[in-house]
Amino acid sequence: MKRIRTLSTLLLVSLLVLGMGPLAVVAHGDGDADHDPGMPGMPGMPGLPWFPGLPGVGHMDDMPHYEMGEEAVWISSDVLTVMAMDEMPAFHFWYANDNNGTMARFMAAYGLIAEFNDTNGDGAFQFEEALYYAPLSAYEWSVQSGSVEDDDGTTTEVWLKYTKGGVREGGNDHHGMYGTDGMPHMYIEDADVDRFKDTTVQFWAHIYFENYTGTIEDSNGVTVDYTVLGGAELKVDIEIGNFPFSSNTTMAAVQTMLNENMAPGNMIGEMMGGGFSHMFRTQERYGGIMGNSMMNWTTDGGNETRFDNMPNTHMQQIDFVDGSTNTTQGFYRWIDKAIINWPGAISEVVNVTASYVPTGMGVSLFFAYPNFDNGTILHDPSIGLVEGAGPEIQTWTNIAIVTGIGILGVIALIIVIRRR
Repeated sequence: MKRIRTLSTLLLVSLLVLGMGPLAVVAHGDGDADHDPGMPGMPGMPGLPWFPGLPGVGHMDDMPHYEMGEEAVWISSDVLTVMAMDEMPAFHFWYANDNNGTMARFMAAYGLIAEFNDTNGDGAFQFEEALYYAPLSAYEWSVQSGSVEDDDGTTTEVWLKYTKGGVREGGNDHHGMYGTDGMPHMYIEDADVDRFKDTTVQFWAHIYFENYTGTIEDSNGVTVDYTVLGGAELKVDIEIGNFPFSSNTTMAAVQTMLNENMAPGNMIGEMMGGGFSHMFRTQERYGGIMGNSMMNWTTDGGNETRFDNMPNTHMQQIDFVDGSTNTTQGFYRWIDKAIINWPGAISEVVNVTASYVPTGMGVSLFFAYPNFDNGTILHDPSIGLVEGAGPEIQTWTNIAIVTGIGILGVIALIIVIRRR
C-alpha cells in the first residue's frame, strides 16, 4: 500500500507539473474578461536594466481596440497588439492571441536624438561622429490614442501618438534616468539634454485594418510608394522640427533600440542558460547578420555598421526570428527616403541611411537624416508581425483535455496496481 501511495503521489505531482506548464502561455477567451487579472508588473530584469519594467496588461475583449492605462497605452487588431510605454517612446508588440506576449514579444524603443558630422562620408551615423546628443527619456512625453471610422461607422484605423515636451524633472541627471540604466556609457555620458529641449519630436503610430498604400512625394515630382499590411503592421510617422543644427553641413540621427525577445518566460530562460528562443536577422544587399540581443559590438569609439537596401527596393528590414523553427515572426522595416518640408510649402524627398550595432542589450539602429535647418523632416518606419507565423498558443480547452486524460490515466494505473 505504501508503494502504491508513493507511486500515486509521484504521478499526481507529475500531472500537476504537466498541467502547470501551459498555464503561463494561456490565451484567455472573451468569456474571461471579468476574471483575467492580466500580467503583473515586472521590474527591469537583472542583466537587462535598459528595458523598462513591464506593467500589467488588461484583457482586450473587443477588436479593434485602443485603451489607456496608468503606465501604458494599448492599441490592437485581431493580429497585432501594441503596448506603448508612457515614460518614453517605446513599443512592445506581440500576436493578439498570445495574451500579454507571454511566448513571443518584441520591442522597438526610440532612445536617442543626435547631431553628427559625417566625417567618413558614408551618409550614416557612427557614434564617434556625434557632436551633441540626448536620451529621449530625458523629456516629458504626452501620449494620445484613438480610432478613425469611415462614413458607415466602420473602424478603419486605430492610432496612438507620442508628443515631446520639455526637459522632465531630473532629466539632466541622465545616469539615473528612466530608460538609460545599463545603456552603453558612450550613449549617455556628457549628454546635451538642454540643447534639444525646444526640438519638436512626434511619433504617430497607426494600425490600418486594410492594406494601406501611401506615397512620398515632393515639390519636384519625386515619388516613392509603400504598402502597410492591414491589421499586422504599425506604421510610425517620425516628425522632427526646430532641430538645433550647429552648421549647415551637419546631420541628424534618431536611435531605435530593438529587442527580439521580450517575452518574460523566454528572457528568464535565456538568463538561466536555457538557450535563445528568438534571434534577430538583418536583411541586406549581400546577405544578412544573424544574432541575439546579448551580442555586443560596441567600443568606446563606436562600431556602427551601415545598413544596405534589399535588392531593387527602397526598403530595409530587421527580422525577429523564432530560433527553434527559423521562422520570421516579427520585423522592423523602414523606407530609405524621408521628406523635408521647407518654409514656403516646398517639400523635398531625401535619402535616409541606417546603421546598426548590437549592444549586448539589443540592436541599436540609427536613422541618419540630412540637414533640414528651418524645416521639418518626416520619416516612415514600421513594426509588424508575419500572419500565420505566431507561436502555438495553449488554450484552456487544450489544457482541460490534457489534464482530463492525465487524470484518467492515473486512475487507471491505480486500479491496475490494486488488482495486482
